[in-house]
Amino acid sequence: MAKVGFTAAVLKEVNTLFGRYPQKVHALLPLLHIVQRENDGWLPPGWETYVAELCEVTVNHVRGVITFYNMYRDHPPGKYHIMVCTCVPCGLCGGVEILEHLEKRLAIHPGNTTADGLFSLEEAQCLAACDQAPLMMVNEDMQFRITPEEIDRWIGEVRAKKA
Repeated sequence: MAKVGFTAAVLKEVNTLFGRYPQKVHALLPLLHIVQRENDGWLPPGWETYVAELCEVTVNHVRGVITFYNMYRDHPPGKYHIMVCTCVPCGLCGGVEILEHLEKRLAIHPGNTTADGLFSLEEAQCLAACDQAPLMMVNEDMQFRITPEEIDRWIGEVRAKKA
């Protein structure tokens, strides 16, 4: 198992974060983002307990937050983690079709990663840009009014770089 715990520099950042909130638990969401940043986009085993201790809450509280929000992952994502919005506004503007296209093109379903580890796919209920639908987010980069042709071109470019 990988080492659980922040470096001194990251702990300084965490303590600054705690200083912005009246109670440490209120910093839980941004703290989980820091954990993911430091662990290649996910929350490896052991980190829930560490975060619970830092925030002075139970592990169950931390686990509840991780499983409620779709931006936290308890398994390693692909190098390119793709989230596709399929809520009602995006769904009406092609979000469902975009998700289906990605499923066929990558040969995976939401919650899975391609065998080569390049792509992981996730269905999102809201990415907060309904006026730009259909949309998807790749890692931290939002793609607006995306088309199947743009997706195919992008996937081809990513796979060509890997070869």
